[in-house]
Amino acid sequence: MTRLLEKKLSRRRFIGVSSCALAGVAVGSQVKVLRALAQEGKVGAVTTLPTKDVFTSCGMCVNKCGVIARVRDGVIHKLDPNPNFAVKSRAMLCARGNAGTKVVYDPDRLKYPLIRVGERGEGKWRRASWDEALDLVGKNLNQIAEKYTRAGVVFASTEGTFQDHFFNQMAECYGSPNTLRHATLCLSSNIQGFSATFGTNPTPDVLNADYIIMSGANRSEAFITPDTIDLLKGDGGMRKLIYLDPRFTKTAAKADEWYPIKPGTDMAFILAMINVIVTEKRYNKDFVEKMTVGFDKLVPHIATYTPEWAAKECEIPAADIRRIARDFADAAPHAVYYQGRRSSFFANDTQMRRAMAILNAIIGNWDVEGGMIPNRSIAMTKHDYLAPYYDDIPGRLDADSVAYLSESDGSWSIFRDRVLEGKPYPVKGMMIYKQNCVASVPNRAKTLKMMAQMDFICTIDVTMSDTAWYSDVVLPEATYLERLDPPEVLGGIVPVVAWRQPAVEALFESKPCLWIMQQLAKRLGPDIADTFNFTMEEAIEHQCSNNPKILADLKSKGVYYEADKPVYGSSYGKPLKTKSGKIEIYSERYAEKGLDPLPVYSSPNVVPTGKYRLLVGRHAYFTHGTTTNNPYLHDIMPENTLWLHPQEAARLGLDDGRLVRVKSAVGEETLKLEVTEKIRPDSVYMAHGFGVLSKGQSNVYGVGGCDAALIEEKTCMISGNVAMHETLVEIFPA
Repeated sequence: MTRLLEKKLSRRRFIGVSSCALAGVAVGSQVKVLRALAQEGKVGAVTTLPTKDVFTSCGMCVNKCGVIARVRDGVIHKLDPNPNFAVKSRAMLCARGNAGTKVVYDPDRLKYPLIRVGERGEGKWRRASWDEALDLVGKNLNQIAEKYTRAGVVFASTEGTFQDHFFNQMAECYGSPNTLRHATLCLSSNIQGFSATFGTNPTPDVLNADYIIMSGANRSEAFITPDTIDLLKGDGGMRKLIYLDPRFTKTAAKADEWYPIKPGTDMAFILAMINVIVTEKRYNKDFVEKMTVGFDKLVPHIATYTPEWAAKECEIPAADIRRIARDFADAAPHAVYYQGRRSSFFANDTQMRRAMAILNAIIGNWDVEGGMIPNRSIAMTKHDYLAPYYDDIPGRLDADSVAYLSESDGSWSIFRDRVLEGKPYPVKGMMIYKQNCVASVPNRAKTLKMMAQMDFICTIDVTMSDTAWYSDVVLPEATYLERLDPPEVLGGIVPVVAWRQPAVEALFESKPCLWIMQQLAKRLGPDIADTFNFTMEEAIEHQCSNNPKILADLKSKGVYYEADKPVYGSSYGKPLKTKSGKIEIYSERYAEKGLDPLPVYSSPNVVPTGKYRLLVGRHAYFTHGTTTNNPYLHDIMPENTLWLHPQEAARLGLDDGRLVRVKSAVGEETLKLEVTEKIRPDSVYMAHGFGVLSKGQSNVYGVGGCDAALIEEKTCMISGNVAMHETLVEIFPA
């Protein structure tokens, strides 16, 4: 680690200087905004407020990196990385994290409760008191429960926040089985594929791996800590990165070898690697015999999946596939095929992840340094409550829709279809906590159609998202820098406990989610209200009651951890959480459900002449669509573009920078063209988070194109994950 920090010192110093310069501009503007608001009587005077440094956790993405908020004269002057957080974020803070101050001092943030007075999406609101707004929410939830049963309300939330526990508690106590979380727009197929093999979704030990293969996991731009940082480790020994992606990304630029693989053919590449390793007996024979089941069935299964066959599918030379397979096996067990953390590429994504897991397993990289490590956790006392019992509630609306449906996550696209059908029962209400389903669920037109059928929609958020824009009541949540949140265990190779303390008091009339749920519970009946009869401080004390050192360290260091380095081999001698208790190369559970027990490849649909496969992705500056309106980050990337290869641009007679119309089977968007050789000729790409419908996001309203408006809702029928790369589009001059 010392070498890594020393090697990257100049880069870190650059980032530090940049953030300081940014903060210098930020503080002046923030104080100016606050003083202007104070003159209008909207906030108190700022000249006598305290000076302090506050340990907290970043809320700009799901990583929750450790942060020290520097508060001067009652204003957050800047955000610095917490040096005690080295095991998770390597004591660093990215550009998004540095821009977190602007979440608090953003003129566009939601300031007080709003009630719609015009048509949905018209943008006509009136300011309301909290009592009036909550009375209206409670009245509608009670009416829907009486008319349609409590299953008539769906509770949709993102994951990765500290306070979503209380929102999910409300869903359970209200009595709705219908919860929808972000996972089926993200990594459900990943979790399912690896869990079916290992009994868990392990973490690749990127820091200590000598050989890494990534399929579309764009870690240099789609940040996950510490993997993104560890990927840039010094290049001693056999360290090598092989990267497969139809686009030349920043990760491709840092890779030793980049292959512009044909979209949808990653499984062909992986199966061919397995073929080479098995037929040339390069697998770990002792490990396979002791720790796995089903290898005997794998041998004949992969016989036809040769490198020569795969070369025709994925357009990577057979000689390269064979060499990579041999090098990968030679580097074992310090080698990983990195599974990533993104949405499904194609509808067969779970089986593709299964193939990844099997490849990792046969080289024996399980629970060893530089391999695939089962996630560890830290014991904390569970927040218990006794939810009211209702005897007239049907099961989930999307029950039995896919082979392995998560009871808490559901399947967004399938759930939406059943709402539109009104079967097996009507759902007429939506409670939404910080999930922007209008901009994130494929086929935006269908999402808006679903929302139009709702009797009532309430959104709790920090900004006026597209989803909030189409709601009936909007409730302003306090930002992550203004809240006291419960501690949360961040599992991984080295687990930590993180939490959030308020750096400043909540501005305007914003409130934390727990307060909102407590006040709403009072309007839904005494049985529900009783389950929320606690303070945040009491909840935190209870969580840490089994180990008081947790809370002590959180207060003094901003983080708690029990080890500062990985522990390897802890799973050996213990049964895994699979049916056999071993790593399952051949899945009996899948066979019993009528699924392929071993991954079976099928070619993606051919892209016709004149059409292009639409690829989507996240950008380093933005977290999904939640930060594109952030003024600091918006300045860096003010709009998205459509990437198109020069060969195709010339064929269509389109020049770089001109506006084009992009049309799919479900929608049409207009944005600027970016002619670049960094993409395959049969594909186009656009970044997520633009084409915003809400006028409450002044920087990005009407700017660029929205990928959700174009993507068709193809779904993985094993996990329920949406498949983001199944859509074909046409391009026309605008």
